Amino acid sequence: MRRPARVLLAGVLVLAPAVAGCGAAGTAAGAAAAGPTVVAAADEQGLTPVRFDYVATTPDPAVPTVRVRRGTTVVLTVGSDVARRVLVPEQGRAIDVSAGSTVTLRFLALGTFSVRVAEPGASRGGTVIGRVEPWH
Repeated sequence: MRRPARVLLAGVLVLAPAVAGCGAAGTAAGAAAAGPTVVAAADEQGLTPVRFDYVATTPDPAVPTVRVRRGTTVVLTVGSDVARRVLVPEQGRAIDVSAGSTVTLRFLALGTFSVRVAEPGASRGGTVIGRVEPWH
């Protein structure tokens, strides 16, 4: 059985070739193996872009982690090839993404959070597709 995969893009560098296929073999509770860690840098406006993509037809070995400077504004973009709900439980955020599109959320990096995808309209659970972790 094939499981969904995730591709990670962080900072101003496109890192997809280096971590393509990295993501979560998560359960409904969101448990997943640890994946690569990438450090993202803020852009000239002080924003730290982070991107995760959900691909429903590709296997996924592990969940990538993006480290960002604590207190910076994270601009999180999540793309999906199928309709899903994007959940960031630690931020109390949930937003639906249409098939083939992206959604963007902004927040301060004050604590570690997970990025999940679930069925449209879900309010919890889902599969972890990435983590964002602040550092000093």
